This record gives sequence, C-alpha cells and structure tokens, in this order.
Amino acid sequence: MRNASFVAIVCALFFAVSGCSKGAKIEIGDTNSDAFKDGQYYQSLMGLNVVGQFKAFLQRSTPADRVKYINKSVEEGPPTHVFALKGAYEAFVNDPNAEVAAAAKDAVSKVPSQEEYDRLRKEELEAMKK
Repeated sequence: MRNASFVAIVCALFFAVSGCSKGAKIEIGDTNSDAFKDGQYYQSLMGLNVVGQFKAFLQRSTPADRVKYINKSVEEGPPTHVFALKGAYEAFVNDPNAEVAAAAKDAVSKVPSQEEYDRLRKEELEAMKK
C-alpha cells in the first residue's frame, strides 16, 4: 500500500511538471503596429529620465515616426511637459533627415521660456493645493 501511494505521487508530479511546459505561450504583438509604437511612446514619457528615454525612443524609430512622435509630444503635452523635453528635441535639430530636423526645430520653438515655465509650474502647484 505504501509503495502504491509513492508511485501514485511520483506519477502525479511527473505529469504536473511535464504539463507545465505546455502552458499558454506569451505572444508579443506586432512591433511594427501603431498600437505597439504608441505604447512605447507613452512608456518613454514616464519615469525619472524622461528626456533620455524619449530621446532613445526617437533614435530607435524611423524618420517618419520621429516626426510623428515629436509633433505628438508637442500637441498632447502641457507646456511644462514640452519644456522638460527640450533636450530631446534639441538632439534632433541637426538630424540628417530634413523633416525630422524641421519637426525638432518647430518643437524647440514651442518650448516656453524659463520665466514662462516657472509661472506655469507655480500655477500647477497652486491648483494641486486646492
């Protein structure tokens, strides 16, 4: 009886372990889809090193996507966020692709001045206190 229990337990463990490797596989979506690229874009705008992450995201992107996401960041972001991304925009002002360089120059031109940024930031902080 004792041996039968032992054999039953060993068989159950064997089938459990061998069945674990046949579970559902995680599939990564199409990395060329707009949804995937948008997800990467939004991830690059989160965290502590936003300028570095956004710049790295743009460097990995095609020239057409660089233009798209530079323009998107300027259009969607509040002026304080655009101010924070100034370093990333400046990195692409001299891009070999003329469209990317033009989009980056346009983005830099829309960055608020330091005084304007300070005023806007103060307003944001006051609104948060209420």
